[in-house]
Order: sequence, then C-alpha cells, then structure tokens
Amino acid sequence: MSRAGTDQAEGLRRLIDRSGLQVVSVSRDGSDQPGAIVNLAGALAELGRDVLILDEQTGARGITGALGLKPRFDLGEVIAGRRELDDMIVTGPAGIRVLSLAHCKGLLSELSEREQRRLVERFGRLSVPVDTLLVQSASGQASSLLSCGTGVREVVVLAGGGAREITAGYALIKRLNNEFARHEFHVLVSNVASENMARTIVSNMATVARRYLRVSLDFIGHVPPDEKLQHAARLGLPVVTAFPAAAAAASFRGMAQAIAAWPRSEDGICGLGDIMSRVISSNNQRTAAA
Repeated sequence: MSRAGTDQAEGLRRLIDRSGLQVVSVSRDGSDQPGAIVNLAGALAELGRDVLILDEQTGARGITGALGLKPRFDLGEVIAGRRELDDMIVTGPAGIRVLSLAHCKGLLSELSEREQRRLVERFGRLSVPVDTLLVQSASGQASSLLSCGTGVREVVVLAGGGAREITAGYALIKRLNNEFARHEFHVLVSNVASENMARTIVSNMATVARRYLRVSLDFIGHVPPDEKLQHAARLGLPVVTAFPAAAAAASFRGMAQAIAAWPRSEDGICGLGDIMSRVISSNNQRTAAA
C-alpha cells in the first residue's frame, strides 16, 4: 500500500474508532515510579497500543528525567500559539512518547478564556495516534489530572512488600481518596517473590481500606526481584525491550494485558482535546472553591 493509502487508512481507522481513550494514572511516593510506568508503557506498546505518557513530575522523578530526555518547548509556547502540541512531545527508547505537563496546574489557573480555548484546540489537533494515556501523576494537590472529572478512569498504586512500603501505599490510597474522592484502585506490588504473597498483601490492605475508607482495591499484578529490571533501567530501556525473557518482563506483559482489557472511557472522551477541556474545567472549579 502506498504512503498516501496508508495515511488514508489510518485516518479512517481513527474516525471509525470513537470508543474513547484509555486513561490510567500510576501513583507512588517512591523513586521507582518512573521505572514502573516506563515498563508498563513498553509492554503496552509491545501489544500494539499507541501509548502516550503524560508526565506531571519534574527532575529525576519524572519520565523525561529518568530517560535522559529534555523537552524542547513548554506549554506556554503552545498556549501562545507559537508551537503545536506535537512539538512538545519527546520520543525516547522503544518509541515511548512523553508529554511533560510539569507545572501545568499553576499555569492553567492564570489562563484567560481565550487561552483556555486555544489550549484545548491545540490538544485536539495532536497528529500522532493515541489510544492509551499513562499519567505519571504528581503527588496530592500538586496534580491537575487526578480529579474524578478529568477523564482518568483507572488509578494504579504501586506498593512494596515490606512493612514500610505497605504502610506508604495505604497512606497514598487514603490521601487520594480524601483529596480526589477516588474510591477504586488497582494495586501493583513490586519486589515480592511470589504472586501468592503479593495477593495476600493486597487482600490485607483491601480489608482495612474497605472498613475505614469505603474504598475497594484490586490486585493487578506483582514484579519479582530481578536484576535485569535494574539493568534495563540503567540502559534507559523497558525491561520487555532490553531483556524479553526476564521474569520482570513477563510480569509487566501480564499487567499490560490486564490493562488492555479494561474498558475505555464511556463518557465521550475521544481525544486529548476532551481531556484538556475537562482538566481546565476541574481546575477552574477547584480554584473557585478555594
């Protein structure tokens, strides 16, 4: 098929497939959060998903920092009309696309109505295909994307196997419930040898969360201790790309398959323009309430 025919077929596919985006947030108060979301992105891309990471974090805690990437332009230039949103997207190893939205919350509260409309329009004109958004969310009130009305349908919380890590994971769930009225979470347990052990950890957390928070927790998977995971991180690659046969790679593939089976948005969210419109509306409501 010619390039023109391929482009037309792709455009037709995107017009027909209006089933909505799949939007998943990954949250943890810990240093390996970038690694988890990079590995999930790599595994989802291996399944054929068109993945874009929205990165609210800065520095080494952010995806761009973890992968050694540097965005050439910021959101201010998009708002001013000097750049398209495509110019902000950076592509890392294994074709991982990242859009940095660090400091987005403070900027949104300063926009005029005209600038808000322009920003929504620019987000709606993104040229690259996207069917899955992975959100590297900032912690707590620093996030612009975790409010229920913004389109983030699923929230994955990372927890470890030690007592301190389990306590930190529960504390994060409690904070997200208090601040964003989130009542359903998926839990990924890292650095635990067996699935049975990981399931027991999540089951115990779920019992406490259901009793004291009226929150439900779902086990999504676990990542066993694997030196190949750290080696892949040093190389700046997803483990499924660097070491396809590694135990950690198999774990992330299993979680990617589970995520791919989740339903997409059912409330009319069909593109990034819809997401940004909801983020602005939610931010305006919270600013007015404050």
